Amino acid sequence: MEKILIVEDDKEIGKLLSEGFSSQGYKCHIVSSLSEAYTYLLSSSDLSLVILDLILPDGDGLELLKYLRSTLKFKNLPVIIISARGAELDRILGLELGADDYVVKPFSLREVIIRANKILKRNLESEKILNYGPLKADKKKKVILLEEKPLTLTPTEYKILETLIENSERLVTREELIRIIWPVEKEYYSRVLDAYICRLRTKLGKYGKIIETVRGFGYRLVQV
Repeated sequence: MEKILIVEDDKEIGKLLSEGFSSQGYKCHIVSSLSEAYTYLLSSSDLSLVILDLILPDGDGLELLKYLRSTLKFKNLPVIIISARGAELDRILGLELGADDYVVKPFSLREVIIRANKILKRNLESEKILNYGPLKADKKKKVILLEEKPLTLTPTEYKILETLIENSERLVTREELIRIIWPVEKEYYSRVLDAYICRLRTKLGKYGKIIETVRGFGYRLVQV
């Protein structure tokens, strides 16, 4: 049974989420503060998902997200932020820090469950190795090797390059990449994507040209 940790100080919202996911066969545990979340995580080893509020009585939920992404045990644990903070900068920051999705309150319970199911399904399908030229993506470990040496990538850089490797030599449109990387589509993500592609090319060094720009459409990997 998939286990979900719900970090939410609003009892009604916590109950709504717990009952909704429980009805779908999930086992849920609710905590209402960062301290309770840290305590629970110390004794938990089989979590499948964290649903995280940001405005908590003892601090900012983003601190917990940073902890998860910096801890080997939890670095690949899916996290969905559900918060009243709906400003563009808040959403970008949450996604940049490694959240898998960002939902603004008030929200549709059905939509949140669908989003969670897709994220968990994607994780189950991710346990394989992808190869393209000098690149190797280990989807289970969330690491990409260049000539058998691990690249130092942010979660977003990893996902972009992984997607291109998974679709090697097929054109991946800008719209497809944006939908995959950032669930909440906005025009400004197009500019953000350009910056990430530039950084990836720099990190790939002499293999930077392996990412080809198809002007006006998107990107694909090519042999170099």
